[in-house]
Amino acid sequence: STSGFFAKAPLFENWPLEQRGILLAFWRALFAGLVLMPFIRRPQWSLGLMPMVLVFALMNYTYLTAMTRTTAANAIWLQNVAPVWVFLIGVFAFGEPVRRGDWLMVSCGGLGVGLIIVFEAQGQQFSGTLFGVAAGFTYAGVVLCLRQLRGFDTAWLVALSLFVTVILLFPSVMCCNVWPAGKQWIYLVAFGAVQMGLPYFLFARGVRSIAGHEASGI
Repeated sequence: STSGFFAKAPLFENWPLEQRGILLAFWRALFAGLVLMPFIRRPQWSLGLMPMVLVFALMNYTYLTAMTRTTAANAIWLQNVAPVWVFLIGVFAFGEPVRRGDWLMVSCGGLGVGLIIVFEAQGQQFSGTLFGVAAGFTYAGVVLCLRQLRGFDTAWLVALSLFVTVILLFPSVMCCNVWPAGKQWIYLVAFGAVQMGLPYFLFARGVRSIAGHEASGI
């Protein structure tokens, strides 16, 4: 994942550590949403959008907070427990199709990630680990929501989620009163467009045609 490259950049070390996750989440979501706006074709409204945008905002906040409070590797691996959650919830709650090989994929993946986390978490801030676990669970929620809303315009789903994230985090950003300067702007634009906006657009397109646990596993 390239998220560590941006979130751990020395350029942001002058931002307060306690607020850095929120600030990064806000600017990443803003620029990711802006880059997706030209791709929107069919805006649609539904009550099903509400849980998606809320869990998407929580995922952004918890993941980037974990990224700033623990190692990049620890945060990334903790989020990548998501395929296990997606598989269990998708199969038993939403009746997703499942093959025998899927059980093997999830079991091996879960054991592998669990083993890595045991060693990565040693000596790290416990709060960072907790945020990482929450990031994995909320990421699973995003995958399942995108799967359930696969009939909607892909760019619309992702852009809407990003802009709701921006709105929800904006009050905290105003309270922090910390603003980008100089090269930070370049990093934040790339963070949003390259690492968040376009990848989630492609992922949302993919999850329309394959099961959620398979998409998140890939």
